[in-house]
Amino acid sequence: MSTDEFEFSFQQQLENALLEEKAFVLFRKPGEEEVNLFVNEGTGSHRFLMHSFNSEMEKVISTSIPTKILQEKFQAKFRLNLNCAPEFISKTQKEYESLIQFTVDSLQNTELQKVVISRLKVVDNPGFNWGESFAELLKAHPTALVFLWHNPGDETWLGATPELLLKQKANTVQTVSLAGTKLPDAEWTEKEYEEQKIVTDFIVANFSEVQNLEVMGPETVQAGKFQHLKTYISGEIPTGFPTDTLLKKLHPTPALCGMPKKKAFEFIQSNEGYERGFYSGYLGIESDDSKEYFVNLRSAQVFKDKIWIYVGGGITADSNPEKEWMETELKSGTILNSLR
Repeated sequence: MSTDEFEFSFQQQLENALLEEKAFVLFRKPGEEEVNLFVNEGTGSHRFLMHSFNSEMEKVISTSIPTKILQEKFQAKFRLNLNCAPEFISKTQKEYESLIQFTVDSLQNTELQKVVISRLKVVDNPGFNWGESFAELLKAHPTALVFLWHNPGDETWLGATPELLLKQKANTVQTVSLAGTKLPDAEWTEKEYEEQKIVTDFIVANFSEVQNLEVMGPETVQAGKFQHLKTYISGEIPTGFPTDTLLKKLHPTPALCGMPKKKAFEFIQSNEGYERGFYSGYLGIESDDSKEYFVNLRSAQVFKDKIWIYVGGGITADSNPEKEWMETELKSGTILNSLR
């Protein structure tokens, strides 16, 4: 099929999905130049899945006929048929900082080493154009998985996540440890290096079945306006070894939950004050010959009247509540700055 034919097929499939109100997902992988489109058939070997933070929900869009278009040619403008948002009152700055202080105190008095605390920032939706907003995210975040998931009458999500959870092709597996956040003009501190080490050590401990393990890093990487510490981890698994086994061990990582994992998860469920749903779960792209999973960060759930932007940060015994609030405010810019 020629480039022009691919372009026509992509536009026609997208227009039909919108007209017939079919579930679809648009996405571009990190570092690539093509936007992919899966329109849901309910069957097919090409799958894009959303898996919840608490592992109790998983939703899939699957197709046997994926199509794609060069990012530079993506110019779709469209609005979506969306539900109204449920009633929700988001935490004030004072309430969030109080929760962070309570978390810091708990870290100093228990076996907890780190807990990831998140919140929902709610903004009005005056009628944004979701094709244009998606295109803005593509341009602003070339090294992220950028996605727009829409299931009419159900979930609609938009995001640009910088973090790979797991990638498998043949016997090779790869992951990254991404933890520690700062603005480019700031210096790294012991807090960020400790966060990074906690996540890296966790992954290595859970890769016990992985052979020829290689660990490289950490290095500083850019993600939008932020810099993160990133370590690359790779190796080989025995033939027939199930990827799900590694996924279950990894999710949720300390970058999403905390350490020790079980205690941190229980602390979040008891104190965060809302259900994360698919935020800080993972997104999967599966085909016959490869599987890639990304952490669902820097994302928002989209409604007819509101946008729920999910933001959070890793809390250690050295965390400053006011700085943590400001970090979440800055992180919300990933979505806010793309809205058109």
